Amino acid sequence: KQWYQRRVRGQILNVTTPANMFHCLRRQMHMKFRKPLVVFTPKSLLRHPLARSPFSEMASGTSFKPVIPESGDISKVKKVLFCSGKVYYDLLEKREAAGLVEEVAITRLEQLSPFPHDLVAEEIARYGAGVKMSWVQEEHKNAGAWAYVKPRLNNHLTGDAKISYCGRDSAASAATGNKKLHKMELSNFMEKSFEI
Repeated sequence: KQWYQRRVRGQILNVTTPANMFHCLRRQMHMKFRKPLVVFTPKSLLRHPLARSPFSEMASGTSFKPVIPESGDISKVKKVLFCSGKVYYDLLEKREAAGLVEEVAITRLEQLSPFPHDLVAEEIARYGAGVKMSWVQEEHKNAGAWAYVKPRLNNHLTGDAKISYCGRDSAASAATGNKKLHKMELSNFMEKSFEI
């Protein structure tokens, strides 16, 4: 792990909480050798009512969390959704509305590079065999982190298990250019994400 951490030439993050943003900037300032830091977090999370952290998560003894696992009871989980960034809050709202809080777990990958292999392996091991695993992203299939995370997540799955993709199809443009079509695509991949 330490060898891998030294070989990576930069950090790529997509944080979802103010506490993690605080810790990533603090960690950057305290590094002995600063590597480039790229943070993909959108400005819209500044106003999002669910994107908040208590001061206790920024107090002494706390640190950056590269992976934020599901915090509730996982004994009845049938599917785990891995995601990164703002889409977490959309998934959270959809899960609540669908009444699938006990059946679907959502794990946030806050640090994409260097990839937190050890923490992802621990998170996958918590659920065991038979639980479906999916990567969810709001970006198009060829534009988000899917191509990067797919082999890394599959590396930690056992047997014939493979991670599936839930998101928009590949596209040449970054946006549809049509609000109605955008909402339809969002609705479609949200529905697919919660199919058990």
